[in-house]
Amino acid sequence: MSRLSPEGLAPGPAPETASWASALIDAAPDAIVVIDGAGRIVLVNAQAERLFGYSRGELVGQVIEVLVPDRLRSGHVGRRQAFGEHPTARPMGVSLDLSARCRDGREVPVEISLSPLSTPGGMLFSAAIRDITERRRIQEALRQARDELELRVHERTAELEQTNRVLHQEMADREQAEGALRQAQKMEAVGQLTGGIAHDFNNLLTVVIGSLQILARHVAKDPFATELAGAALKAARRGSELNRTLLAFSRKQRLAPVAVDCNEMIAHLTGMLRRVLGEHVSIGVAPAADLPRAIADAGQLETALLNLAVNARDAMPDGGTLTLETAAVTLDAHYAANEVDVKPGRYVMLAVSDTGCGMTPEVVARACEPFFTTKEVGKGSGLGLAMVYGFVKQSGGHVKIYSEPGFGTTIKLFLPEVVATTSIGEAEPATADELPIRGGDETLLVVEDEEDVRQLACRVLGGLGYRILQACDGRDAMVLIESDATIDLLFTDVVLPGGMNGPEIARRARLRRPGLKVMYTSGYTGNAIQQLDATLTPVHLITKPYAIDEMTRAVRALLDAD
Repeated sequence: MSRLSPEGLAPGPAPETASWASALIDAAPDAIVVIDGAGRIVLVNAQAERLFGYSRGELVGQVIEVLVPDRLRSGHVGRRQAFGEHPTARPMGVSLDLSARCRDGREVPVEISLSPLSTPGGMLFSAAIRDITERRRIQEALRQARDELELRVHERTAELEQTNRVLHQEMADREQAEGALRQAQKMEAVGQLTGGIAHDFNNLLTVVIGSLQILARHVAKDPFATELAGAALKAARRGSELNRTLLAFSRKQRLAPVAVDCNEMIAHLTGMLRRVLGEHVSIGVAPAADLPRAIADAGQLETALLNLAVNARDAMPDGGTLTLETAAVTLDAHYAANEVDVKPGRYVMLAVSDTGCGMTPEVVARACEPFFTTKEVGKGSGLGLAMVYGFVKQSGGHVKIYSEPGFGTTIKLFLPEVVATTSIGEAEPATADELPIRGGDETLLVVEDEEDVRQLACRVLGGLGYRILQACDGRDAMVLIESDATIDLLFTDVVLPGGMNGPEIARRARLRRPGLKVMYTSGYTGNAIQQLDATLTPVHLITKPYAIDEMTRAVRALLDAD
């Protein structure tokens, strides 16, 4: 620490006293800077060195303004001189935003206490300077926490007020309350159907469809019996489609890309949308002529279009027009350069437009973020557009939103176009029934807990010449896998009893039999698919209920694959 020399402002103390005083000042928790009447620094402590980044030698002799931010220096000189004319001990910065400048140019928030000191050599002014950066950070965190708490209280209050209004309305109108109760019970039943019951339903449909196909072959010479079997098979397949549609509303499905006729899809959806959206929304359709097919998962695409249509309806509370449009477009390199993750090429475009309230540019920029919503509390999860965006991007496509407040919104989905190859020269591709069904002499291990489904699969595959091994759960399957029996393909359900699911059986089997081919089947679309997505190897999945021809072709194709 610098001592005040005789030619300074006070006589120097005895050496032992000076040492004691130096240690005492250095032990102070705040930075201490002492200046003379001309504003020059005559003494600093160790905390001042640490706070400002200067050494004592660099600070002593400098005017105090070296520690003042550039933008404040001119004003600080006048205030310093005014204080020198009427010096009094006083704190500064308790209710003001004061800043000090460090050697590296950083500014730190500070509080300052000023103390005048009369000495034989003239007036000295001591400044105790405290860095309040941490305090400000805590105050800001507390402010944000307070604001968040107030927001939550406000939202919760709004929810409670809404609930209170609903309860009063129900008390005033018993019939309306009973109708609401019936609706709630119906929705609960649908929710249960789309969960565990859907698995059993798909197993039943698998047996029904497979048995009907076998029956149809045996009665092929009887026209009346063939007609009855065909009608029953059509009804069973319709049940399968209905079950898949219900699951698509509430569960994540693994994508199964196929060639989709988008014009045919929107024509099919129009009737459903008229019932779902209500009479106050008119629907227009503008299909493009000679539209090529798109590559997409048909079920997920239907769900995406339904999500967009429902969002459009919510944007038109007083009614309006919903327009579904298709077109074949080419996104060139210039367009792709201005967008994120867009590959130049040919796409099939599906547009959903409304005449609703529209969105601001700020809302459009965040519209596809998960959990972002502009709807009232309880009116939307904020996942609808996020699901649409994720599905389209996973399909190799692109999403573009055009919107103007007060004019409406158009959301365009760009899906890759099916590229024709030289081997496809017919007007219509071959259907599944036209492709040959081939068997083989390989050995298949069928793992299925539902006995009727297992017996159907074993009967059909065995009839094609395959050698069949079967198990009802993971334990029995592992006994066969660990035996010396030849196994060329494992055909297993994903969800099985006994604590060992299909992916786990496949993992253990491949440890013992590297290169073993695995085909999964499942009626579930939620947890089952998450289990499959966690696997590191390519997944081959056939969804229940499956047609026996579909199943046999899938098995043969996997066996023939390299």
